[in-house]
Amino acid sequence: MKVTAFASIMIGLLFPLYGYSQVAPESGFQGVTRSVLPIAGYSSDFGFFGGGLYQRIDYANGIRPFFTNTIIDATGSTNGFWAGSFEYERTRMFGNPLRSRSILNAQRNPISTFFGIGNQSDFTSSEFEEGAYYLLQRRISARIELRKPLYLIEGRGKIEGVFRVKTSYTANDGSGADTRFELLPPPGSEGGWVNTVGAGVIYDVRNNEFDPRTGVRAEIRADFSPLAAGNDFGFSSYFAELKSFIPIMNSTVFAQRIAAEHTYGSAPYFELPTLGNKYGLRGFAMNRFIGKSSVLYMAEIRSWLFHLFDDQVKLGGLIFYDTGRVFSEEDSAVLFDNWKQTWGAGGTMSLFSPDLIFRGEIGFSNESYRIYAGIGFAF
Repeated sequence: MKVTAFASIMIGLLFPLYGYSQVAPESGFQGVTRSVLPIAGYSSDFGFFGGGLYQRIDYANGIRPFFTNTIIDATGSTNGFWAGSFEYERTRMFGNPLRSRSILNAQRNPISTFFGIGNQSDFTSSEFEEGAYYLLQRRISARIELRKPLYLIEGRGKIEGVFRVKTSYTANDGSGADTRFELLPPPGSEGGWVNTVGAGVIYDVRNNEFDPRTGVRAEIRADFSPLAAGNDFGFSSYFAELKSFIPIMNSTVFAQRIAAEHTYGSAPYFELPTLGNKYGLRGFAMNRFIGKSSVLYMAEIRSWLFHLFDDQVKLGGLIFYDTGRVFSEEDSAVLFDNWKQTWGAGGTMSLFSPDLIFRGEIGFSNESYRIYAGIGFAF
């Protein structure tokens, strides 16, 4: 499939083109780690494309998990696709353990996908190849998140309160009268502004944020998008998640994630819970399932297989299984009916910093397969 060709080139370049890393000479985790990852290639969908990713982690005076973390990512192509993002996270502000995270994203995607609403939306390979599920989507978003410890669990972790605000604008173009998007236009097909304010609670007793080997992380969150806040759509969304990490032998961990999401009100389709991407049901086409609610379970066995140069370089692998479904007005409301399944495997690499992890995966479903590449584990 054409989209997979793009991902295949990305993963092929991910590992050999690691460009530059510098760790300050102080012992332990003190100092700064800088990393550059160039990406280039060709696909029939995107044409020639190129870009890169830059990450800078500052550990200051040994602050863990870090003092600041900066990520800049940019990609562009000759066929009109481009995307850029800037992320800045800081764990202390004004001398207090107030953690902030700011994210700015912008994207123009001529092969964004829409397959319909619901867990049983139709899919055929021939229509996919012919572009029947494609649309042009332009989107820009900005988010600010603040986290403050509410209770410290001595020697283990903490409970945090979370407050966040987000604003975004989305514009859509069906890219042809015979596309699914034009024939069955979803709620919010015209695009518009979405401004949200939300709050939640995080319980985190993992031993490490980047490469957890033991512990649990749980989160509950509610976000509100009232019309009075300048929204084109009035709705609210609710999210709950539980992750657990169990060591099963040296350098090997069994990781699990279960998540549920629900929207209430007049949410546009691009803000509804979605499955079929690098965050869940890996192996289905991008954004394959959209509904008012979703439930997802993910399981991985991760292992570091080779340790080189005094642990400066680590190579590993993983196998995974994802299952879940979405719910809409047209679907069965029975919780365990018609769950979708995917499975797959991947490779991981850590270079010069235990917190800098590259990942490549291939996932398989009963409809297709997909190849993914990125930084960090899926969860």
